[in-house]
Amino acid sequence: MTMTREEYQVHINWVKDRYPELNLTFEQAEKVYKYEKDKDTYSDKHYFSAWEEWDYELSTFKEILNADQFKKYQTVLNENIQRYEQSLIELDNDKTNEIAYCEEQINFYETQVLPDFFKEPIIRMSLFINDKSKIKYLKEQYKHFLNETKKEILVNHFRHNRTFKPKELQVALLRHKLSYIFPDYNFFKHQMDKPTKAVASFLYSKLHFLPDTVEELLTQKTSEIKLFHEGLIQKNYGGLKGWHVATGKQTLEAEKELRTMTLLLLDEGRYGC
Repeated sequence: MTMTREEYQVHINWVKDRYPELNLTFEQAEKVYKYEKDKDTYSDKHYFSAWEEWDYELSTFKEILNADQFKKYQTVLNENIQRYEQSLIELDNDKTNEIAYCEEQINFYETQVLPDFFKEPIIRMSLFINDKSKIKYLKEQYKHFLNETKKEILVNHFRHNRTFKPKELQVALLRHKLSYIFPDYNFFKHQMDKPTKAVASFLYSKLHFLPDTVEELLTQKTSEIKLFHEGLIQKNYGGLKGWHVATGKQTLEAEKELRTMTLLLLDEGRYGC
């Protein structure tokens, strides 16, 4: 919808009012207005981090402002950046409890969950499937998924936080480490491409009916994990908000698939973590 000249004038005046210390001319305010429209253009795929937005603004204002105006602008910008950096540091100070929470999770899975799954050969899911190549393929894809996810965690963390939130990064990496130790099949499933989904579906169809000993162990460990997480959340946060094995309500078939495929993906070498 095209603005009238009067409406356009109002928008330009609003720009001038937002930067009173710069005393913008009408022509400068027009350029800033265009920059702000470009910056705020909606996209469901692309967006700036705070640092990227400031870099974009800095490079644009350097072209628009004269030397005296730019000096004033830099002073205000630096103050805003310093306040933002301090807010990140303060937020990061609250992450100590989360680190302890994640470390306790990892210790529980390492010492209380995994040993029983690798104790008896009958528990090895590969014994029930002749096509070992498909199991190898699925586990290779899961390892690739883990590596991609870890890279995403690192890239996004430093993109948004630089070096100001080391504890938050530690929490994110500890949570991710748990996915090496005890596979996060639900998350993996949602990231699979079509060939991997086809292999996973084939393997699950072969494992749909398991020996009673395996089903009993899965049921037992699922219950232990649920109770552990409920206790851990109560201890650290005062209430149950979810747990690693299953989040939200699932159908019995979905729960069975999650347990079975998680067990299939278990790796004694923790995928090299």
